[in-house]
Amino acid sequence: LKETMARILTLVAVFLLALLALATVEGAKPKRKQVGVTDEEVVKAKEFALAEIVKLSDSYRDMKITKVISAETARSAFADGTNFFLKMELECKSVCAAPLSPASTCRRGHYKGVNEIIVFEKDDGHYDGIAIDEFPQMDGEYHPCTPSYKGPEKCNPAEHRTPEQAALFLDDDEEDAAKDEL
Repeated sequence: LKETMARILTLVAVFLLALLALATVEGAKPKRKQVGVTDEEVVKAKEFALAEIVKLSDSYRDMKITKVISAETARSAFADGTNFFLKMELECKSVCAAPLSPASTCRRGHYKGVNEIIVFEKDDGHYDGIAIDEFPQMDGEYHPCTPSYKGPEKCNPAEHRTPEQAALFLDDDEEDAAKDEL
């Protein structure tokens, strides 16, 4: 009976050690490697990140990267590409210039801060997207032509239309001339 109990305890201990080893291997994150901020691949990833950030909001149209503070790379968790971990100083002075998208949340003002951005690059060389630690927040008011604006200033929608949008609002007499221009 003692031998049977000893064998069972030994098997349980071996099983638990194997389970612990498996959990350690499964939970291991890819190791990051420090790379130069002027490295050609980092510069491309930085440019892609900025292009993607600008698309997120009308407020970010004039976003600039003032400095790349650090850059690291690591194999993606799915082993199908490389992740670029970029710590960058971003700055933007937003005036919400025309045209604004119809559901714009454009906020006028200024932003300056440090953000950490991950750029996902696939093995075939195309970028698959970004992740950002925190969305930049402008320090000013919403633009009057946005649904979120609650102030006294009035919106002049004509100032915030693309030529294509403006053509939709022309009077019938002007419509033919506008179509000729387009």
